[in-house]
Amino acid sequence: MNEGKHHLGDFLPTEELERFMLRATAIKHGKTPAPILPDNSDALTEDNVGFRMLQKAGWKEGSGLGATGSGIVQPIDRGMIKPGTAGLGATKPDEPLPGDDEFDVYRKRMMLAYKYRPNPMKNPRRAYY
Repeated sequence: MNEGKHHLGDFLPTEELERFMLRATAIKHGKTPAPILPDNSDALTEDNVGFRMLQKAGWKEGSGLGATGSGIVQPIDRGMIKPGTAGLGATKPDEPLPGDDEFDVYRKRMMLAYKYRPNPMKNPRRAYY
């Protein structure tokens, strides 16, 4: 699977690299980068305990909660964060900024690639970035 890969950047998926480079290029040229669309990767699946409990109670995906199915359909959202009140660590250190030079962009690309590094020992991962 990872034969012949020796550099951390080799493990960065192509679509992630393209997305990062588009954002970095847009920021470098003074343009507003396209917003990152939320993926549906955190949607509950059948291996989730809460999902199975809801199904056992008669809930079907796409229907509302409650006995009559008239409750909420979408999960509760965290809501918007007010500007300036996000707190320490709210900015992502791997996001390109307007003043970044080539080295900073490279460093941030490697920080992004670090999330996709191989884990042959199956050690638990920490979210460093």
